[in-house]
Amino acid sequence: MGMIAVDEPQQTAETNQVPRFVETIHRLYHKGATAQLSRVISKLLPADVAMVINSAEDEDEAMALFDLVTNPVQAAGTLKELNEDFQIHIVSLLTLERAVPILENLPPDTRSQLIGNLSPEVGDVLMNALNQETQKEVQDLLQYLPDTAGSLMTTRFFAVPETMTASAALQALRSLPYYEFVFYVYVLDEEERLVGVSSLRQVLLSNANKPVRDIMDPGVLTINVDTHQEEAAKLVTEHGLLALPVVNDQGVLRGIITVDDLIHVIQEADTQAMMKAVGVDADHKMSILAESFVSVAKTRIPWLVAPFLGGLMAAYILSYYEGTMAKVIQLSFFMPMIFGMAGNVGSQTAVVAVRGLATGVIKVSDYYKLLFKETQVGLLIGAFYGVCLSTYALVVFKSTILAFVVGISILSNITYAGVIASSLPLLLQRMGHDPAVGGGPYVLTTVDVLGVINYLVIATMVYGL
Repeated sequence: MGMIAVDEPQQTAETNQVPRFVETIHRLYHKGATAQLSRVISKLLPADVAMVINSAEDEDEAMALFDLVTNPVQAAGTLKELNEDFQIHIVSLLTLERAVPILENLPPDTRSQLIGNLSPEVGDVLMNALNQETQKEVQDLLQYLPDTAGSLMTTRFFAVPETMTASAALQALRSLPYYEFVFYVYVLDEEERLVGVSSLRQVLLSNANKPVRDIMDPGVLTINVDTHQEEAAKLVTEHGLLALPVVNDQGVLRGIITVDDLIHVIQEADTQAMMKAVGVDADHKMSILAESFVSVAKTRIPWLVAPFLGGLMAAYILSYYEGTMAKVIQLSFFMPMIFGMAGNVGSQTAVVAVRGLATGVIKVSDYYKLLFKETQVGLLIGAFYGVCLSTYALVVFKSTILAFVVGISILSNITYAGVIASSLPLLLQRMGHDPAVGGGPYVLTTVDVLGVINYLVIATMVYGL
């Protein structure tokens, strides 16, 4: 069996430049200083150029700035870092003469994802303009569903037969036509199934005549081509890997996912979780500065329906207990404090639960353990603030009954807020839904409505109204 050798995508270098240059470039653009802009952009790293373009006011400005990136390698690196909307817009307007060199310099996974996102007409034209090897590479990756490990992997890696010696493996690595950083040496059997992995250091320091099967670690961690990308991100994060091999159902090595590609997956997952937690459409990716206020409002209104209905229900409950509130007007003074504290505790707990599920620290099977822990935490926090609030009510209003009501209310509200906020994300996960939604307005609305009921029921019972 012959050697399989392919390269890795380049890592983006870090820069210590202050983001102030972004504003400077935009100012030069609006002044029409094209020559000066070209000189400045040519000296920037691709990630910095992408930062400038991603902050453009509209697609026309983004296209104009990208046109100033004349080096195909720099342009490819820039295109890789752009948001999806700008990527599609820019590539759709490029001439074939300019588009092909840029696409050829993109990592295989980025190139295939980009072509797959284009309209069929534009995508077909670009595909036909690429060389046959690149076309096959794109077609191989496009067969996998979006957001799977297969769609994210690169088919360029370094693998050797298990019978190859250490010296032969090093010689094969030196003979590569390009000089890329190779993370691991993957070892294959006769059927090209992945049977082990070795670091370059192990191969380099081993006896030159020793077969790589005697050097490799057979306990290689893999992921299936059809597994979701977020699972790959979890594995890489948990095990501190630089790359993760991707295999098919037969165990044949199809590609690898590098850590730099998974960084985007992790960032996207975190962004979506954060957006959902505050009740904003997680699929809405465009910059708020590039959208009209009407478009922004349309994406937010549906998420606010639940809190609005919850507010109406709370108002109805308050009207039902109008007599209690009228006879003990001091009760209304403490409502913002009691409901606000419960909402804050609910938000904190929901974030912990959602993040724990996302990182694998918390599992659905940990439900009762988490519930018990959050109940204890809620009781402790509630007791602390219950004593504080009771003391305040006693000192200011000279009423032991009022002090007892507000103290017990904030204790119970904070306790059940933690219970609800920890339970809802895990229950959503158990039912196959996104647990991030459980950290949003639904938790806060539930906590607020139940808080009103709890507070007024306690007040009515204690005062005997």
